[in-house]
Amino acid sequence: MGNSFSNELRRPKAHLSQYIANYIHEQNPWTLVWWSAALPGAGHMQLCKYGSGTILMIWEFVTNVQAHINEAIFYSMIGQFHLAKSVIDTRWFLLYMAIYVFTMWDCYRITLDLNKYSQLADRVDSPIMPFNIGAFEINYLNYRKPINGVIWTLFMPGLGALYTNRLPLGFFLLICTLFTIYQSKVLPSIHWMVEGKLDLVKTEISKQWLLNLPSLLGFASSSTYIDIQFTNQLYKTEQSRYLADNYQSIRFKMPKKNKRSESVHIISTFQHTAYLELALSDLEQEGISKDNIFVATLDKNSPDSPDVLRSHKESASRFELAFILATVFMLLGSIYGFIWIWGPIIWALIGLVFGGALGVTITLLFKKNKWFVRDTPIDVVVIVECEKHQLEVAERIIWKHKSLGVAKT
Repeated sequence: MGNSFSNELRRPKAHLSQYIANYIHEQNPWTLVWWSAALPGAGHMQLCKYGSGTILMIWEFVTNVQAHINEAIFYSMIGQFHLAKSVIDTRWFLLYMAIYVFTMWDCYRITLDLNKYSQLADRVDSPIMPFNIGAFEINYLNYRKPINGVIWTLFMPGLGALYTNRLPLGFFLLICTLFTIYQSKVLPSIHWMVEGKLDLVKTEISKQWLLNLPSLLGFASSSTYIDIQFTNQLYKTEQSRYLADNYQSIRFKMPKKNKRSESVHIISTFQHTAYLELALSDLEQEGISKDNIFVATLDKNSPDSPDVLRSHKESASRFELAFILATVFMLLGSIYGFIWIWGPIIWALIGLVFGGALGVTITLLFKKNKWFVRDTPIDVVVIVECEKHQLEVAERIIWKHKSLGVAKT
């Protein structure tokens, strides 16, 4: 199959519109079951099923509030079971349970199906569209740093999704987070906490709404990290195909140790970035033909390696357990903070940090060898054949566009 994009692909891998980047890739179904349990609809959002996810998340917020489920969870966790029974509204609670179980079952089923189709798309080298520009929005694949998306998400869930060009998810998370923060009175409680009025924090903050924040924050962080990891891989895959199609001429003469000609070779290394394509374009503008440029992209792992076969499932990432435990302990801190001296906000933050650190520690213990294996920054090798009088200009162009290293022969 050719590498040009078509809207009529039988096994598509990704779709890039002006407002969204949709894709399928292999994921661990149990991870999505967990996020569906923590926040119904979240697993569907992670699978890029925004319609289903939006319906389920709206249903979760409406039904949870009407049934007072978070309040019942709070009183149950602190041992006041009589209060848990008194606050729950059974008219809404019995409606809640069936759909709650359905969200987990449906996420598991869909993930297994999409994992199969992802493998089929990989086997036929399904084309990837790298850029889409329209009247109101521009969307494109590019290399992004996962840590940047996670940091912005920790400030406000939804910003990380905007950073990854998932506008529907980002918009919905922002709305849910803003509404939750307002209804829970978190911001006034922070003012009271700074003033030392911890008793006022405990009495005025809404338990029902506060307990939504850990799930929103944890899911948004995990989703952002995984999205950036995979869109980075899509970017590298698409650029590798483009370079292989356009810069591997059969007429290219590889460097020889004992050559006798007026030409020289420059060998350089790059990462997958737009700077690489700019460097190649500048070289062509200086009169160096495509036939005199050879680009080879590097495979980082053997295709027969068991690690590669599990790579997508494990890309949940080294930090997935950290995101999950951070959510759990932040929730526990929010609950028990009402009966501990420092209050729910401080203990929620302590739980967030402790859970994240515990998740990283456990992952280190069980996957120590993989954690400390550092990926080489070199992704691409570029060999340029040019005349001696072009050498200085070609070398300057290559260094200008962030080459990792240059050799002349």
